[in-house]
Amino acid sequence: MLSKRTTYAAYLVYKLAPSSYSGLVIGNSVVRFVNRETEEPRRVRKISWPNAQRRVDRWIEIEMGKFFNDAGEDGDVEARLMDIRCHFGIDNLFVEGIKFRAE
Repeated sequence: MLSKRTTYAAYLVYKLAPSSYSGLVIGNSVVRFVNRETEEPRRVRKISWPNAQRRVDRWIEIEMGKFFNDAGEDGDVEARLMDIRCHFGIDNLFVEGIKFRAE
């Protein structure tokens, strides 16, 4: 459930295989709120390893983008990660999910 007139941030939550010596080098993300009346344009945002934060539970999170909810509970949120490039190979990337937090 989303609160009206609130800005949310979307975070990719992931881990790397123990043999991975480096992190996510770069990727592109899109995060936007979609509803019937208004639709935000897609804005592709580059994300990179230096901006990632390790959590206490040892998962890593990186901000994918933000969106503003002005329509209340109704509507869809599009959160997409594309064009991932990494040193260690994509098979060493374990994704827990995408988390949304009010700012």
